[in-house]
Amino acid sequence: MNDRSELARYISGTHVFPADREALMKQAQAENAPDTVLALLRAIPDRTYDNLQDVAEQLGLTS
Repeated sequence: MNDRSELARYISGTHVFPADREALMKQAQAENAPDTVLALLRAIPDRTYDNLQDVAEQLGLTS
């Protein structure tokens, strides 16, 4: 599984960002994200993220 692509499927969209960890978790849960995605989001520090790239960088999912 490509974690970044999976993450994007559940939290992408201009209406989501900027968002903190709680907002990202709520969005992912509303989209019925699998446990793997929710676990990734639980692992990020609670701060404001500007976009998906910001979240991916925090998780080390950039290439």
